[in-house]
Amino acid sequence: MSHLVIATLVTGLLLLASPSRAAEGSPFTDPTDGAFDVDRFLASRHGFVPLVIPVTEPAVGLGLAGGLVFLHGKLGGEQDAEGRRIPPSVSAAIGMYTANGSWAAGGGHLGHWAEGSVRYVGGAAYTSLRLSVYDAAGEQVRFKLDAVPVVQEVSFRLGGSELFAGARYTFIGSTVSADGSSLAGLDSRDLETRLSGLGPVLRWDGRDSIFSPNRGVRAELAATWYAGWLGSDRDGWRASVKEVAYAPLAPWLVGALRLDLQLSGGDLPFWSRPFVQLRGIPMLRYQGRHVAVAETEERIDFTARWSAVVFGGLGVAAAVPEPTLAWSAGTGFRYLVARQFGIRMGLDVARGPEQWAFYLIFGNGWN
Repeated sequence: MSHLVIATLVTGLLLLASPSRAAEGSPFTDPTDGAFDVDRFLASRHGFVPLVIPVTEPAVGLGLAGGLVFLHGKLGGEQDAEGRRIPPSVSAAIGMYTANGSWAAGGGHLGHWAEGSVRYVGGAAYTSLRLSVYDAAGEQVRFKLDAVPVVQEVSFRLGGSELFAGARYTFIGSTVSADGSSLAGLDSRDLETRLSGLGPVLRWDGRDSIFSPNRGVRAELAATWYAGWLGSDRDGWRASVKEVAYAPLAPWLVGALRLDLQLSGGDLPFWSRPFVQLRGIPMLRYQGRHVAVAETEERIDFTARWSAVVFGGLGVAAAVPEPTLAWSAGTGFRYLVARQFGIRMGLDVARGPEQWAFYLIFGNGWN
């Protein structure tokens, strides 16, 4: 949630700002090198800020998202007793529409309390998404998913470490309808469901930046159980183990590795099962009860501001009737748009087993 809110904010500023505003002495110029930079603008912001960003997810087509972000305090934040920057609390109202008729509207809040030792993330939305899944024969099944997702999470810092432990509650009320395809092959019980689940979250974040890291590790272990006593009409569970690690391999080269294991069981609807998440592959394309993904990315810094990236990954979905292997690879560029915040932006072009896709990147491709 925090990445989405700040990503949309900065992307909108870049899209709306004119080159003439990057003049000497303006809030869009870095006094150290005279380059375009939004550090001073972000550090001075408080109150409402409008945003506009493109949507590039191939599963729903090109589109636009926009809304308002409210910053509770300055984005530069304050420091805790150990010198760590405390991000500000952020509230947002966001909507989006895409070329295939998908749309969504919702809002959320990211709160940092007790000098950053207590973190809260909450949000709710209404979504109407036109998506596709693939049956056992590989045939595409198009459907429309109308859903009301609600997420509530609170976590607490353990000691003075970077380890946070907490709990997450998830609710999704959904209705599935046909969108140019027959739904005869789907379980009729999946056409209208109510999922309500609760589970623990354990997260370590030792990266030197939450945006575009040069070193450090972020790891998360989470699980959710859906049960009737929580108000769910389906019993099941999902669990995940995620890790991203960054290391400088040379003064001009940063290497990164991402590992993602998604597990599920019980009687969950078809659209909620894990899927391979790689650039170049639409969401829900390769689904299974269990999914494992490994991806690497290298960032090559040509100057202090400009970089290129190359990336590639493999994913395995434990699908029926047999496991499915998927791959993707691509390249892109980055510009250091906020030097002190360590924020890079750019564009990636990726190729999966079946198609090309492009992505507007804020921070890094794994945010």
